Amino acid sequence: MRIYFLILPFLFLIGTESTFAQTKGDSSDPLTEFIYSLSETVFANPFRKEETEIRKRIHESNTAEVRELRIHLKNNLRTLGLTEADIKSKNNRLSLLEESLETLPSLGGFLWKGESGVLYQWGDWSDFYEDGFSRDKLRLEGQIPSFPIDPGTIYFFVRNPPGSLPAEFGFLGWESHFYAFGDEGSLRYTNDFHLDPSERLGDFRKAFDSIRKKFPGSQIIQANDLTVFIVPGETKPIYYIFLFLRFFLIGWTILLSLYIIRISLSPPKNHLPEDRPRLS
Repeated sequence: MRIYFLILPFLFLIGTESTFAQTKGDSSDPLTEFIYSLSETVFANPFRKEETEIRKRIHESNTAEVRELRIHLKNNLRTLGLTEADIKSKNNRLSLLEESLETLPSLGGFLWKGESGVLYQWGDWSDFYEDGFSRDKLRLEGQIPSFPIDPGTIYFFVRNPPGSLPAEFGFLGWESHFYAFGDEGSLRYTNDFHLDPSERLGDFRKAFDSIRKKFPGSQIIQANDLTVFIVPGETKPIYYIFLFLRFFLIGWTILLSLYIIRISLSPPKNHLPEDRPRLS
């Protein structure tokens, strides 16, 4: 019976990892979370684990920035009570709106679009238009952040303040470099601070072909409205430690499984004492 208790955790780690992944968000059991975390760390491919973490962290950071910016914009518009008439007359309320927009360093562009077209535009939206500076059609409309307003819809996009590259990501195994660009073409997130912050998406995409030849395994992924380039780094000693631990646990599990199977298939032994002749 003790053998079963030794082998079950490792069978769960290998055979039911996807189950733990599904139940992790549904269960607050500390033991379940610990086993899932251990299996994910030991048995997962380090590079795939790193890719998953990069995608997750970037998505969380981007979502948080968009949410905070949307709240600021809604509060400003609600406080000012700006109307379409204020925009057309360019009165004091519009000036107060422009001042409030300038106080948001992460705001790249603000656009108020009504039924008749664009009512007001702030920031550089040239990369979001299909034909240059035309205000008739927005490229990727529906993918950039927006919220309804009476009348029309507010569109906006996030950019990093000059000189700011928010990236505090550390991983085990490979230490990949990643470069996340926004729809407007600017660099949003990276952990490679040797790259010029003014690098544009189009230029980096052209250079990525040569990067792929130098670093096999480099890839491009999409994280919502962000284009993310991942360049794998060199393996670290910790990777080989986890690799050895992974094969050791798998080998031990196989040996224990074979031992249990052999015991279960072997015929039971008769432990009853044999009849002995009585002494006269």
